[in-house]
Amino acid sequence: MKKILLFTLCLVLATLPVMAEESSDAAALVEQAQALLEAEDYEAAVPILRQAADLGDAYALNALGNCYGYGLGVEQDDQEALKCYQLAADQGYISATFNLGLTYLYGMGVEQDTEKAFEYFRACADQGDTEAQFALGNLYFGMEGIEPDYEEAFKYFKLAADQEYTPAYLYLGQCYEGGKGTDQDYDKAFEYYSLAAAEENESTAFALFRLGLYYDFGWSVEQDYEKAAQYYKQAADRGFDAAQFNLGNLYLTGKGVEQNDEKVFEYYSLAAEQDFTDALTGLGYCYGNGVGVETDYDQMIKYYSMAAERDEPMALFNLGCCYRDGWGVEQDDKEMLEYFQRAADLGNANAQFNLGFCYYIAQGVAQDYDKAFTLFEQSAKQGFPDGMFAYGDCYCLGTGVEKNLKTAAEWYQKALDAGYEPDDTDREHLDDVLGEGWEE
Repeated sequence: MKKILLFTLCLVLATLPVMAEESSDAAALVEQAQALLEAEDYEAAVPILRQAADLGDAYALNALGNCYGYGLGVEQDDQEALKCYQLAADQGYISATFNLGLTYLYGMGVEQDTEKAFEYFRACADQGDTEAQFALGNLYFGMEGIEPDYEEAFKYFKLAADQEYTPAYLYLGQCYEGGKGTDQDYDKAFEYYSLAAAEENESTAFALFRLGLYYDFGWSVEQDYEKAAQYYKQAADRGFDAAQFNLGNLYLTGKGVEQNDEKVFEYYSLAAEQDFTDALTGLGYCYGNGVGVETDYDQMIKYYSMAAERDEPMALFNLGCCYRDGWGVEQDDKEMLEYFQRAADLGNANAQFNLGFCYYIAQGVAQDYDKAFTLFEQSAKQGFPDGMFAYGDCYCLGTGVEKNLKTAAEWYQKALDAGYEPDDTDREHLDDVLGEGWEE
């Protein structure tokens, strides 16, 4: 037994210089391969990576796995990539462990297994790997059809962000903004969006867009349309479709920028080219009203119809108006009601009011004060001025509901405060309910 032990020891001692030599050789090979990879000369890099990989170098194994995985300098082969990643991961090489997680997540060279993906990502994340922390945050946020767990998502995004992993800033902003996994905090959301916007990566445009929204609607910051326009412009210049559309809206209303019809059409067109649904509706509006382009009812109907096919509520409502008024199409009450109903079911307050009005005056449908009242109520409770006044009218006249002048007065006042402009008949009702001095 002693002789065997002594012989074994001699073997170990005898191999040490060889192992040191191999390690030195591998390091030299890796250095050559790295230079070639940086120069994107993959065909020259692959043979050198193979030599270093044969010597067991973990970096070389992982890099060779990437080459096989992406078909760089070699025919793409998921199976070979998986083998290389596994050999490197077995040595504790974090990047390879992370790549194994990706292979199981997407089923590349192996049967898809999200549990194994989580296992590999957690192993990396527990060692402080920011990419893995961010990947776990994404998965828990609901990526790849996985049931969301916002507390876990927030936890991993925060771990990555605390290490200044900039892609995590954007998602932390979303967590704070929506109260997902943490208390809703617009100040914190604004802070993280600002950090994300300061970086040049694929999340920058979205972060700039969110900052634009904050200034547009005055979330946690004082409302400032000029700043909103500036942020939208930066995001729009990076090709972000929602920012292009919102910038078009500002040019339409002249908020934060000088009103400019040509700019409205330009930015709606840019967003529509990217298939942004709201922008299709916007282009329909431009063609219907000659905003930045010559009036063309055929084009108007075309774009409204494209958006309506995707159940965009405003496009559905606008098509209803077109069929009601014979605007670009033959007047058709049946079509009008169908589009109003679809838009109303999707929560469009304008459509709810107009559909209610159809039931109230029996336009294209049997008169039904109960249905009219219900629709006016839905519209009113969304703050739509016409809906609020009609809701008050129902209480004033006792149509569809028991007469109640006190409730009528409340909703009349809410409508006026929201900017409702009464006609002569409305004024008579206001005089009866609020008194003749209501305008003062």
